[in-house]
Amino acid sequence: MTDQDVDAEAVAERALQSGSVSGLYPGGAVEVATYLPGKKISGVRVREDEVEVHVVARWSLRLPEVADEVRALVTPLAGGLPVSVYIDDVDSPL
Repeated sequence: MTDQDVDAEAVAERALQSGSVSGLYPGGAVEVATYLPGKKISGVRVREDEVEVHVVARWSLRLPEVADEVRALVTPLAGGLPVSVYIDDVDSPL
């Protein structure tokens, strides 16, 4: 499979199903997104050699476990590409 075979919208929806994630991270100075006709999927970047998922983790969770959970959820949708999970922010409990 190739990067064109990966449904970025499905990847984003699946990542948000993780109870460890409060949202997808759209990026800062450099936007993280996949552009599709008429829309963009923020927080997911599908490249020819990997799928990147950028998330905001919930407070008080072990970050390696958050990444592992998201990776496990998203990998079946990645078309055989490796999945890199980036925890770009953590929700504040306040």
